[in-house]
Amino acid sequence: MVFSGSHPLIEKIRYYSSYVMIVVYMALGIVFFFTDIAETTFPSYRKEIGSTMIIYSVIRLVLTYRKNKREKNEFTD
Repeated sequence: MVFSGSHPLIEKIRYYSSYVMIVVYMALGIVFFFTDIAETTFPSYRKEIGSTMIIYSVIRLVLTYRKNKREKNEFTD
C-alpha cells in the first residue's frame, strides 16, 4: 500500500477528505436534481446530471467504506 507507514495526520486527512467529497457530490446532485439554481448556466440535462452525481456519491460511499473497513482489518491482524 502506498500510504502504509505514513504520518497519522496524513491518514486522517485522507480518511476525512474522502467522505467530504462524497458529501460534495451528493449535495451537487441534489442541487441539480431538485432545484432551479444555475438553470441559465445548465439549461438541459439537469435531472440526468443530478441523478448521475447522486448515484456516483452512493457508489463512492460504498467503495470508501469497504476500503476503510479492509484497511482496519489489515491493521488489526
